[in-house]
Amino acid sequence: MTEDSVFKHLRTMLKRKHALPVQSCRVSLPVQRPWGRTYRLVEWSMAKDAPSYRCVVPAELTDSEIAQCVASHVPGRVYFDEQR
Repeated sequence: MTEDSVFKHLRTMLKRKHALPVQSCRVSLPVQRPWGRTYRLVEWSMAKDAPSYRCVVPAELTDSEIAQCVASHVPGRVYFDEQR
């Protein structure tokens, strides 16, 4: 399964480069838009971190390339759902 392979590559990369504890990683099936390229949605969370992170990657990327995108991700704006 793609998710398991990406998670395995990700844990290996992050042990070598960083000490970022990735708790979970999900990869969607390829999604075809009516225009443009097919893509996958990747979602992951870190241990002890409330929000999850998401990014969109081209569907033709290999599992190790997806893991590399996740490992090199720089967080931007964080949005929290606030109940008022």
